[in-house]
Amino acid sequence: MERPLINPILSELLSSPKISDLCFNRHDEVYFNQGNGFERLPLSQLIFRTENEYKTFVLDEISRSGKTWDAKLPFLDTVFFGSHRAHIAFPPLSQNGIALSLRKLPSRNKNTPEEAQKQAVSRWESSHEAFSVLVDAIKNHETILFTGATGSGKTTLLNDLVSYIPKHERIITLEDTAELCPQHEHWLSLLSRTANADGFGTVTLRDLVRQTLRMKPDRILVGECRGDEVIDLLQALNTGHRGTLSTLHANSARDAIKRLELLALIAAKGTIPVNLIRELIANGVQKIVFLENRKITGMLQIQGFERDVIFTRPLIASFV
Repeated sequence: MERPLINPILSELLSSPKISDLCFNRHDEVYFNQGNGFERLPLSQLIFRTENEYKTFVLDEISRSGKTWDAKLPFLDTVFFGSHRAHIAFPPLSQNGIALSLRKLPSRNKNTPEEAQKQAVSRWESSHEAFSVLVDAIKNHETILFTGATGSGKTTLLNDLVSYIPKHERIITLEDTAELCPQHEHWLSLLSRTANADGFGTVTLRDLVRQTLRMKPDRILVGECRGDEVIDLLQALNTGHRGTLSTLHANSARDAIKRLELLALIAAKGTIPVNLIRELIANGVQKIVFLENRKITGMLQIQGFERDVIFTRPLIASFV
């Protein structure tokens, strides 16, 4: 199906290098973020004339992205235009109308590893020392968790560091929605899948982790640890699959350990004692990085485990 011409105002907002997020609360209530918080789009620059026009646009883009919408599933995650992660909330759960949130994805280009590394160094110039430590950790095949709030730069940093992985290594990314876009020669992307309208066909991140271990990965990249996949991932990290990179929402690097422990306990459903889970974390993860406003503001080195305690050392003292 040929895509109709995109509204020129929308096209300008989507292509602007300064705008990272674009949110529609309804057809005439649009906000954009250029890095200084959300600003409302003036009504004089209205993108859609009516709510029906806006709804048609959203449903058409969902179809083009390869997803379907059903009233049983009032929320949906997908990718619009091949360039923006999209989250949609439908009425009646969204009281204002269809709520659409767009987040610009890192772009994949044909840069050489050297060019990608040069761009990465420039992007993280304000965190130069911490970035250098992470480059060495990548080369040493360490497992790293990137933590912070939404929009803090976790995925961007992860993508930038992948360019330092040797080109002969095989990378497999596991995600719910395609966001990771590594500049690497040998990269395979796997996506989870929700159930269809009849309740069948679910493929979870936990399923993907288990299958990936049979696909001979040198590196596993997990878009976000947040569910049952954590317990399988920790077991993989303790059975020869070092060098894994993943993001995790947390308020600090130290809180990330607690959240990882909680997720593993929930996934294990009481079958694995907490001291063993802590040992799996201590032996499987080497570094935890905390980001805030696209700067590396905290980093922990996990040093070991003894008497139910995970020992850590701050590499960057603030926000750990």
